[in-house]
Amino acid sequence: MSGLVWGTVVAVPWLLVWLQNKVTGAKFIIDVLAYAALVLFSGIAGITVAEILVNNTVFMTSVHKVFLNPFFLASGGWLGLYALQRLIVEGIFSGRIKKRRSRS
Repeated sequence: MSGLVWGTVVAVPWLLVWLQNKVTGAKFIIDVLAYAALVLFSGIAGITVAEILVNNTVFMTSVHKVFLNPFFLASGGWLGLYALQRLIVEGIFSGRIKKRRSRS
């Protein structure tokens, strides 16, 4: 299982970089999905924290129940992959992808 996670963390961001350079509109879709994931992730985290504070149930089991929410996990996973993709584009390539595309 850990091999699958590591493989995904390494391969998917590079796949997203490739997609945004080869498929018209892919960057827009990737960015919109990241925005939606951030809204969902933040909303779930905020609601869970508010429930815990209102109910005064600050125990380990109540705090960590947010990890049982599949939408929280999926949106957080997408945000992690998206962040890695952005680091590849802006960090490793330092804008070279954009410069190369503007010449054609």
